[in-house]
Order: sequence, then structure tokens, then C-alpha cells
Amino acid sequence: MDFKKYDIANMQQLMNFFQNNMKYGFTHKNRIYLEEGADFSSQMDKYYKLRIGEDFIKSGYGVCWDFCEFERSFCEQMNITHECYFFLSFLKGSECGPTHTFLIFEQNNKWYWFEYAWKQYRGIWEYPNKLETLNDILNKFCKYNDISYEKVEVYKTKKVKDRLNASEFIEHCLSGKKIDLKSQ
Repeated sequence: MDFKKYDIANMQQLMNFFQNNMKYGFTHKNRIYLEEGADFSSQMDKYYKLRIGEDFIKSGYGVCWDFCEFERSFCEQMNITHECYFFLSFLKGSECGPTHTFLIFEQNNKWYWFEYAWKQYRGIWEYPNKLETLNDILNKFCKYNDISYEKVEVYKTKKVKDRLNASEFIEHCLSGKKIDLKSQ
């Protein structure tokens, strides 16, 4: 993909591009599904397909999964050291709760959390190392919904190459490397 075509040459320009051109949600057959909608989760389970590259930009909408894969492509093309992670929460037993996918990157011996999809934390956050980055994001994730999670699993994800639906995307993420932050 040609990021220069969109005047994106660094992480701040990528954030600016998102702020000026992209919204949180997804589209299916010319219908827009926004997070505020009462049926967002059930509709996402039925109709969502990951958007990649130009398809993502043309839609004008994405969820954290779409944003993260686009950010990953940008970092790969710009040779920016980065990693993508997926949080899967469990409310009780095997009952799944919220998920979140995000990218962190390294520059000048510091780590940064690049967050657009999660509006409350939108921005580029600086940290002294990767472990503090991941622990802070995990703490924010756990406090955000004011829900007591039985556990939250953390996975380092691999690049997605196809338009996966919601369950396929989660399966893809779970095939990544499971991370135990306590042992890091």
C-alpha cells in the first residue's frame, strides 16, 4: 500500500489521518454499525469482516482489529519495530468478555502505545520499556469497563492476510504467542 498517497510518513501523521478520515464501527451492505448501537456486538458476530489496506480506508470505518492491522502494515513498510497484541477477557469460567487489539512500537530506546480505536485513550503514549507499556494498557483495559474479570489473556498476534469474520479473527489471535506478563 502507498501510504505517501495519503500523506502518512510517520506515526503522528498516521494518527492525524485516522482522526480526519476514520470512525469507529463497521459497515455491511451499505449499513453502518456503530459501537453505541444496542445491537453492535450481535451484528458484529453476524456481519463483520476484517478490512485490510485500501478496503479499510474506503470503508471509512473500523474496529480495533482493523486499525491494528493497518498500523502493523504501516510500521512494516516504514521499518518501525513494533508488536501487536490481543486481549481476551473472561467474565466467568469460559464466558468471554471484551477484547482489544493494539500496536506498540519502539523508537529511540522507548516504547509507545499507538491507540486510535479506544477513544478514551486515543493518542500515542510513551513508556520506558515494553513491559511497562503492556502492564499499563492491561490495567487500563481492566479498569475501563469497571468489570471484575476472572482473567485476561494476552496474545502477541501475527499478521492477518485475509478478510476474517469475528470468530475467525479471534481464532487467529489465539494462535499467536500467549504472553504471561507476570513472568516477564
